[in-house]
Amino acid sequence: MEFRDYLGILRKYWISVLVITVLGAAAGAGYFLLAPSVYTAQVTVFLSASGDSTPNGLIQGSNYATAQARSFAQMVTLPIVMDPVIKDVGSSLSSDQMAAKVTTSIPTNTSLINISVTDGDAGQSAKIAQATAEALVDAIKRLSQIDSTSKPVMSGSIVRSAATPSAPTSPKLIQSLALGLLAGLVLAVGQAVLRKALDVKLHSESDVAAATGYPLIGTVPQDPKLARHPVSLAGHAMTPTAERYRQLRTNLRFFNVDSDQARNFVVTSSIESEGKTVTAINLAWALAEEGDRVLLVDADLRQPKVATYLGLPDGAGLTTVLTERAGLADVIQRLGPSAPDVLAAGTTPPNPAGLLGSVKMKQLMEQLSREYRVVVLDAAPLLPVADTLSMLPYVSGTVVVAAAERVTVPQLRAALESIKRAGAPIVGIVLNRSQRRHRSNNYYYTRPEVDHGDSSPTPARSLA
Repeated sequence: MEFRDYLGILRKYWISVLVITVLGAAAGAGYFLLAPSVYTAQVTVFLSASGDSTPNGLIQGSNYATAQARSFAQMVTLPIVMDPVIKDVGSSLSSDQMAAKVTTSIPTNTSLINISVTDGDAGQSAKIAQATAEALVDAIKRLSQIDSTSKPVMSGSIVRSAATPSAPTSPKLIQSLALGLLAGLVLAVGQAVLRKALDVKLHSESDVAAATGYPLIGTVPQDPKLARHPVSLAGHAMTPTAERYRQLRTNLRFFNVDSDQARNFVVTSSIESEGKTVTAINLAWALAEEGDRVLLVDADLRQPKVATYLGLPDGAGLTTVLTERAGLADVIQRLGPSAPDVLAAGTTPPNPAGLLGSVKMKQLMEQLSREYRVVVLDAAPLLPVADTLSMLPYVSGTVVVAAAERVTVPQLRAALESIKRAGAPIVGIVLNRSQRRHRSNNYYYTRPEVDHGDSSPTPARSLA
């Protein structure tokens, strides 16, 4: 993934990222308040080696002391030093437990040994540090070799005595907050990336491009008005949503552009409740706006909704024609100029797939192709039932509606693969209920929305 992909993930899950980061900082503050205070006292011992007072002798003694400093520093935590310390401070700890409180360091190229002691009590830390230094000096004296004058070759002296620390060395407020904030941020980003990796739902146009090899021919934003007014072009002609259906119409015109024959498009989806019926209605309306003869057919024989959305009778329709109980002209409902004709579903048959894949359905599609410039069929979802697949050989192309935040990428891929196996051409994908992230770049003259009056659209006037 690129850097901008990570930014997109953070934008998507920004609430959880913010909450977890704040919780991390709060955990750091809690640690500062609840963790026991630790104090550190320091003392420094200087090592020296005896020798003659000549320059060479002094240099040799200094070099020898520097070389011995590491050995004596390691000896600080051994029982030879720790046992006298325990006795001196009156502690009940073992030598190993006492040694855990002590650390040593040697400045580069020096014979200095810095001794640090940590303890929960400031005074006790200083007392242990001073006792450790004194025990080390005594151990150096006892273990050192004797020179020709019967004096120890090595000796140690305390050059910085231990002082009682005035403030704890840990926990520190700024350090605790910074570490908590950093840990929270790492966890927040990690959970966001993991959620994105596990999220297989379709969200945006980029998801469509990444999931399929088919073109995105339309994007319809989330619009609550569509639940009340499925035909967005009727009474809402100047809205951005209506313009999106016109853009879909324009893109659809490029399909099989060299053909002068009628075009029969199936509008379907992978699963139910993706908005295929509303898309089919508005697409038919947008096509009829330009003066073409357009027929909207409700071919979803299991859950027909076109007539309900449009407030039309549904007692007779497609199934009535296919079963030869009425002629086509008897059941087609005409809605007037700049609007499509409508062929409702009719009564629900016991075998929708068989009826839609029958020879009579093929003959009906041929008849409709002679009488209409465009036929838009609202068909059942592809994955739950096989009804739509049975009639795909009789249409010019398939438009697949994919609802953002509803359908998953595997479901969409499975639906497209089923169409491909049926040998039917796929026009493209319409991303429905897309979340609006930016203001539209289109300019419109708007007018108050009404539920009555002239529903013919007023041409959009560009201000560009």
